[in-house]
Amino acid sequence: MAESSSLRVVVAASVGNALEWYDFIVFGYLAQQIAAAFFPHGSLLLAYGTYGVSFLARPVGAMVIGGLADRRGRRAALTLSILLMAVGTLMMVAMPRYDSIGPAAAFGILAARLIQGFSAGGEFGGATALMIEHAPKRAGFFGSFQFTTQSVAAIMGSGIAWLVSETLSPHALAEWGFRLPFVLGLLVAPAGIYVRRHVPETAKLPQSGMQTTPLRDVLRLYPGRVILAACTVAAGTAGTYLVIYLPTYAQKHLHMASAKGFAITFGVSCVPLVITPFAAHLSDRIGRLTPMLVCILGLLAISYPAFLVIAAYPTALVLACVLLVLTAIRSAYSAPMPALLAEMFPPCVRGVGMSLGYTLGVIVFGGFAQLILEWLIERTGNPSVPGIYLAVTSAITLAALLVIRRTVKLGL
Repeated sequence: MAESSSLRVVVAASVGNALEWYDFIVFGYLAQQIAAAFFPHGSLLLAYGTYGVSFLARPVGAMVIGGLADRRGRRAALTLSILLMAVGTLMMVAMPRYDSIGPAAAFGILAARLIQGFSAGGEFGGATALMIEHAPKRAGFFGSFQFTTQSVAAIMGSGIAWLVSETLSPHALAEWGFRLPFVLGLLVAPAGIYVRRHVPETAKLPQSGMQTTPLRDVLRLYPGRVILAACTVAAGTAGTYLVIYLPTYAQKHLHMASAKGFAITFGVSCVPLVITPFAAHLSDRIGRLTPMLVCILGLLAISYPAFLVIAAYPTALVLACVLLVLTAIRSAYSAPMPALLAEMFPPCVRGVGMSLGYTLGVIVFGGFAQLILEWLIERTGNPSVPGIYLAVTSAITLAALLVIRRTVKLGL
């Protein structure tokens, strides 16, 4: 394909991923303001619970939209997912406050998160398949745009959250300012819908009248690979949601100003932009598993000691330095992961297989991470809990990679 076609494929596959992550990241960063606006007594735990429950819709989205990607093509699935994302974001912008409509506000926000979760569930498999099938010899590099765009979304989300928290008074931020980042995200949707409707198709579609059952086939033939894919995602997604939790962690448990937490997150989010493309390109030259194993061993070794240092020296400089190192290692690990997951499934079930595996990993190890971390810190009084969580998920991922290395024949 021509260079302009390559750019179109990357933009089409990435725009929905960016909107999805931007929306989730902004919700996480502004959780305190959202809790005060929509939940009884401004309960932060209820806000995080809603954030986590929305991930339960992801497997349904993975089955429905992922299956659509294998039956009707990557383009149809990606167009549907971004339409649904726009609906969920619009609800966040327009929802009346709890003091206006009572519990209906909380249920409305829950509905918005469930729609977002459903659309996000099918996004990963279809978008990744589109990019790597476009350029199979550079699957690592093209697949890594999934995480590059996550970084762009994190930079935008943290930057805008930091900007509104710095420029608006606390009262204005709590009353209406927290909606502004969602308004900006909503403006991206029309362009994303247009480009996805016109992207070149990469899937070999079933012939007219032919019955295909990708969901049933992947569950019958490749259930073990779905579980391995979920465990491969564990450490990367735990690290991602830990960074989203960072502003709340810094404010509540390290007693830092909110602007400092957002500024640190903004700086940390820039690291993957540098590391991800390089690590992904390297994986196309030397393979996926060896560099991923090296990175996950490093993450396992330093996660808990890193948070012991943060607990002992709770300053913005120490927090920033430690998170920069952890994020660099996590980024190098995650860069080849989309290509590895794609290579675990044949094309006829790739969309649903990747979506299910990735979604299960995000639900189990990421979706409720902030709720779990907040609850554990409150119960134990130990600010090093995030390091323990990251170490445990790294051990699970290490085990999955070793099993894949011994038992799975990889290839596109």
